[in-house]
Formats: sequence, C-alpha cells, structure tokens
Amino acid sequence: MKQSALSNAIKKFFKTTTLHGFKYLVSRYFHDRIGWAACCLASACCAAVLCVVLWERFLKIPALLQLRDLASGGFQQLPSVVVCQPPDVVIENFLSRIELNGTNTSRLPTTLANALQGKPTDEAQVDLLEHLLQTNNMSLQQVLYAYTPNCEDLIKRCRWRAKPVDCERLFKKELTRWGVCCVASPARFDNISIPPLLGMNVIKQLDMVLQCSNGSRARGCEFFTKYVGEEWVTPTRLSPGLNYWAYLTFTSEKDSDAEKLVDGTCNSDGGYSRSQCLLKCTSKKCGCSDPLRSIGIATDAQSLPPCPLKQISCLRTIGLRGNSTCLCLPSCQKVITRTDLEYSPFNEMESCLDPI
Repeated sequence: MKQSALSNAIKKFFKTTTLHGFKYLVSRYFHDRIGWAACCLASACCAAVLCVVLWERFLKIPALLQLRDLASGGFQQLPSVVVCQPPDVVIENFLSRIELNGTNTSRLPTTLANALQGKPTDEAQVDLLEHLLQTNNMSLQQVLYAYTPNCEDLIKRCRWRAKPVDCERLFKKELTRWGVCCVASPARFDNISIPPLLGMNVIKQLDMVLQCSNGSRARGCEFFTKYVGEEWVTPTRLSPGLNYWAYLTFTSEKDSDAEKLVDGTCNSDGGYSRSQCLLKCTSKKCGCSDPLRSIGIATDAQSLPPCPLKQISCLRTIGLRGNSTCLCLPSCQKVITRTDLEYSPFNEMESCLDPI
C-alpha cells in the first residue's frame, strides 16, 4: 500500500525532531528508546509531585482559591471605619473648661494616654485626674462623650464609591476601646444605593473630609478599620493639612486542620477573637470592666462596675500581654489586614476641581 505524502512527512518529522525527544522513540538503538522512556517517566513524576503540592496548597491557603463574590458567604467584605479624636485631646479640652484653681494639669492628657495604652503612669497624676472627675461629678465615659466633637463637626463631607453621601448616614458616635469615635458600620455602607455601573468596580473607595481641631488649635485625628474577629488594632494618627490615601487589603483565612478542631486548639465560634477573650477574662479577674469597651464586645462584662483610673493601666496591660490563667484559644478564622498609608500636603486648593 502506497503511503501518502502527509504520512511520509509525519514519519520524517518524528524521526528528525527533538520535540520531547520523539526521534528517539523510533530509534534503531534499543538504549535510545529506553533512555527516552526513562526521561519521560521522570518528567511525569516531577509533574505529578508538583500538581500534588499545588493542590494541597490550594486547599489550605484561601488566597489561592478561585475568585468569588464574598457577599454570599458569612464573611463581611467591609470593615468598620472609625475616626476618633484622641482621648488625650478630649481630656485637654475638658481641662480647659473647668476651674483648676491654679493646679498644674499639663501632664494629665499624657497620663491618660499612657494608662489607656497599658504604659506606666504616675500615680499622683492619676489621683489628680480622678479627683477632678469626681469634683465635676463626671465619669471618664461622660467626659469623653461630652467633650468629643459630634460626627458632623468632625467629618464634614463623605463620598462612597464616587457618590456623594450625607456623612450622618454613615457615621454614628459610639463608645469604643479607643475612646468615643465616629463609627461607620458595614451595614450602613450596604444601605447606600449605588448605580449599577459604579457597583461593577471591585475597588470600593470612601472619601472623607475631616476637620480635626480643638477650638483655635489644630489637632490630629485617629483613624483605623476593624473587621469582626480581627485581633489587635492600632489607630493611625492623622495630622491636619495633609491629604491621605489609605489602601486596605484583607485576607480571611480559616484553619482547615481538622485535628485542631478536634483537639480544641482553636475556637471556631463566629466573631470570636482571642484579644476580646483576654479582655473579658481580665475584667473578671480585676473585678471591674473596661470603661471603654471594644467594638462588638459582648455585654456580659458590663455587669461589672467600671474600673477606676488607677486600674485602667493594669487592666489594659494584662489584657494586651495575656494571662497564664486565661484560657483563650486562637481563632480558627483569622482576619489579616494590611493598610498602606500615603500622604501629601494640600497645595493650590483654589485650583482643585474635586467637588469634595
């Protein structure tokens, strides 16, 4: 039977090409064919090992999973966005409006800031601040609420996903562990209707105009974001007269190791975080609750009386460092965030075309 020109060309190609060593497949030498088969087997084994490793990694690391709409899952896409006037600035505002009778109170704002951060404090200064609060029949909570600016005075303009929004619809004055702050919860963002064309953008942008001032004196604000279940959060101090860009990325990571769930080495409860567990445990041991509670903290510790100023520093120190008698497991659901902050000075504001 006469072979066609095409079959002859294919046969010649396999005899002469070096593609995958096909020319050794039809080699007249037995050792060439054996060597070619061994190389193919080794290559297949390497590819199989690589596929197994990638598959195991694929199952364990959520960042490698396929893209999907997180709105359908149990994890909240948006965090709480929080803007605060620092407690030391609020206390300074409080001290400027009361009768001091010549008492030197210049160190009191720093003393309060150190106490809230779990740093060593001067007991004499703590006693003085406690005395001033008692003299004016006010608690620390009441002072922070009374002398913290309202949200409409602190946050002047807002724009959510390129749509101007009334800031009062987003931000509400709430007591948090970092003071009395203006908090925008995720549910409030969901209540803002967005045009379909803008809703297609995967990057969600919030623009705010802040006025951080204390009377005639310019003061900074504190800014941070917090997801439910996120561990320790550190506010960022913002200085007046600057334009800030904050880029937030997050990873929600759930431990898939079944042994940890069976052995009880992590807690799988929804919304659980080890930091909140330590704070509640410390409150029970101290016999008093933190006067400034965290966002989303359970209210079972609120039955305890608020800690006096002398105990706040100790309460915060133990809560931050942990306690050997507090059984607080790490969460099986980890939320890891990263915020990159850029800033630039405001120049030529009269030439700015941005309406906000």
